[in-house]
Amino acid sequence: MLSGRFRGIVARVLSELGRDIAHGVGVLRHNPGFGVVAAVSLALGVGVNTLIFSLLDSTLLQPLALPEADRLVTIWSSPANNREQRGPSSISRFAAIKESSRSFEAVGAYNGGPCATKTLGSDERGSVPERIVGTSMSPSMFATLRVKPLVGRVFTEEEDLVDQVAPVMLLTHHTWERRFARDPQIVGKTLTMDRVPTTIIGVLPADFDFFGQHVEFVAPLCLTRAQVESRVGGNQIIGRLKPGVSAGQAQLELDGLIARLAVEDPRRQADVMARIESLQRSRARLPSGDYGAALIVLQGAVVFVLLIACANVAGLLIARTAGRRNELAVRIALGAPRGRVIRQLVTEQLPLSMLGALLGIGLAWGGLALFARTAPPDFPRLDQLTPDTRVLVFTLGVTLLTHLLFSIGPALQASKVPLVEPLKDSGRYATGGADRRRTRSALVMGQVALALVLLVGAGLMIRSFVGVLRNNLGGDPTNVLTFDFRLPAREAFKPAGLFRGGGLFAVSPVPALTVERVLDRVKAVPGVVAVAASNLVPFSGTTVTVPFQIEGKPLLSAPGTPSQQVADFYAVTRDFFSTLRIPVRRGREFTVRDTADRPFVVAINEAYARQYFPNEDPIGKFVRFDVLPEERPREIVGIVGDTVGGPLQGSLKPIIYVPHVQQTSQAAGPGVFLRIGMNFVVRTTTDPMKLVPSIRRAVAEVDAATPIAAINTVEQTLDSQIRHLRLYMFLLGLFGAVAVVLAAIGIYGVMAHSVTERTREIGVRMALGAGAPHVLKLVVRQAAWLIGIGLLLGVTSAVALSRVVRSALFQISATDPVTYVAASVMLLLTAAIACLIPTRRAASVDPTVALRGK
Repeated sequence: MLSGRFRGIVARVLSELGRDIAHGVGVLRHNPGFGVVAAVSLALGVGVNTLIFSLLDSTLLQPLALPEADRLVTIWSSPANNREQRGPSSISRFAAIKESSRSFEAVGAYNGGPCATKTLGSDERGSVPERIVGTSMSPSMFATLRVKPLVGRVFTEEEDLVDQVAPVMLLTHHTWERRFARDPQIVGKTLTMDRVPTTIIGVLPADFDFFGQHVEFVAPLCLTRAQVESRVGGNQIIGRLKPGVSAGQAQLELDGLIARLAVEDPRRQADVMARIESLQRSRARLPSGDYGAALIVLQGAVVFVLLIACANVAGLLIARTAGRRNELAVRIALGAPRGRVIRQLVTEQLPLSMLGALLGIGLAWGGLALFARTAPPDFPRLDQLTPDTRVLVFTLGVTLLTHLLFSIGPALQASKVPLVEPLKDSGRYATGGADRRRTRSALVMGQVALALVLLVGAGLMIRSFVGVLRNNLGGDPTNVLTFDFRLPAREAFKPAGLFRGGGLFAVSPVPALTVERVLDRVKAVPGVVAVAASNLVPFSGTTVTVPFQIEGKPLLSAPGTPSQQVADFYAVTRDFFSTLRIPVRRGREFTVRDTADRPFVVAINEAYARQYFPNEDPIGKFVRFDVLPEERPREIVGIVGDTVGGPLQGSLKPIIYVPHVQQTSQAAGPGVFLRIGMNFVVRTTTDPMKLVPSIRRAVAEVDAATPIAAINTVEQTLDSQIRHLRLYMFLLGLFGAVAVVLAAIGIYGVMAHSVTERTREIGVRMALGAGAPHVLKLVVRQAAWLIGIGLLLGVTSAVALSRVVRSALFQISATDPVTYVAASVMLLLTAAIACLIPTRRAASVDPTVALRGK
């Protein structure tokens, strides 16, 4: 009996739901204007949320294509005084964690630096060498990631011994397909890598893309004794947590381990901490920007858009249900439970929610397709951007949440119908309850406040981006090509001991001499105006600092301390300043006479002169670098204009330039890789990329076995550093514009309905002698209060939330008054336009018609 009664209740509820939904479809059909405005509002709110969640899911939430990826973590190294800073680790740090930690099932390390960038040659006669990018990693990395080769084997610990690294490699699957047509006999074949025969021992599986599609091979870490003894390094450590061990537990164990190492091995381990982060999260941290943090902020921004859309539709529903007061009063008077009335009103809006969701999914799908074509190429998993089941489930959840947000409030309010007044006069003279007016007013104020927060955020990003574009580089980047020319490391330097905790290397003079020959040959290429070279790509955001002493002046602090005297360091060729059009303010530029057997000289920038030689002439003074045992004093022979390291550098730093041929015969630490080649800078008369074939041939005439690589224009290099900022600005600007449009629609709807409700009141006032100005004042005052309070709430909220975008801003305060005023004025003008039509309608009311109630 109970079962039958339950089935009856379920059948009745389903029948009622079906009737309510059918009624909702009928309402949409008979009120297309309301349906279109409401559905578009919901579509915008649902669509932008789905779009950003799709990007967030792909970047931070979607599991990596690795077994039990949730147990994989990145182990960063951080300075003891700044644990928020994340950086790579030394070999000694990796070895200590691997051997002593008990929280990890396996620990591996990889390094995508110079060790993994090699020149591919072929044994076939007449082949053209090519620079290819791979990665080097410890043998334990295979176990950590749980990746097995498709064919062949992985390298062993015996093939990755210090100073005895075996010439073996594994190919990535796409390289095996592209270069070797999936040759089944590839294992055991030999390639010439950096002029060394290297054996292919395996091929990685097709679904293994951990290092990205640009990586073509995997080789052992190029371990040297100097690296093992050094306290610095460029190795990324990955750990796989043991089952049941949390990241927090592993962090506690690492803290204890690092503290013990600092005592036992202070030379290599002191003042450096370790920090654990999920591998999923760390993968979104790229040199060009932290896309994960940006997407989290954007997801918060689109929630504001959704709330505005909900408030918009809720306001429309309150206005529409006001006309059903008689119907609802009759139903309640006849005994309909209030809960049934609320359920009916909520259920009737399901067709509207579904329509908005379908339109929103369409907008999100189109937005993803557009994003995939225009997004920065380094955006994580860009090739996998497509709505999947997770995204659709999210959209369904957002749709249901949206439905509840915009429908329950109006339903609750509409169900509070007083029975006497509607039944007595059929609502003819009803002017709307105070509760309903207060609710609509609160919705408008909330819309204005939320829209202003988004407008302020967008305005800050736009002003920041404009500031980046206007940042004076100090040189001319137009029509300038850059390329990298680098000899094999094994031919350019060899270990020579240790110096201050890092490796010391003897550097061959061959790279510098070869660079000089390439310089002369490229200068003869037709279309080349000037050519020079530098240890760093100009304006690339990459810097190298060097500690120094000024002859005759005391040190500001002791050598080796964080506050010691340092300056950015550039090793450059002759004509470097004239090629980039950096003005020489005093003294001279480097010339062919500044050779290795002549007195060592330097040039400094104006910021250096201002900081270290105030009120005196630096020309003729001497500085000495505090980096190598054989350094000697260098005379300052020139002062050049200030430049910035990249478009995102806000302040001017002291810079020291040295002739590249006057570097010492030794180098210390990872910086030795900067000595095996140079980054060429070529100014042309036309599009620089058109001269690339001619430049390739010119370089090959000097050294046919060393190809050029990393070919870009300086303008492309600049763009690569600001494209994440451009993306951030564009999306926040788009969401701000959507929010303003939705807020304008909401303001218009509320004001139009308010005028309609007060038509009789306005008619009475005009019949008693009130003129159009009085009526205008009445309506405008109401709108001004709503908008004014909304703006005040918006400014307060924007100030409170300003810290969220502070880290992404460039040379602008998060509380910049110009931005706040401009956003407020823009929103105020938009609101005024939205109020214009209802205000004019109020002023044109005919008292006779209004008093007749028509």
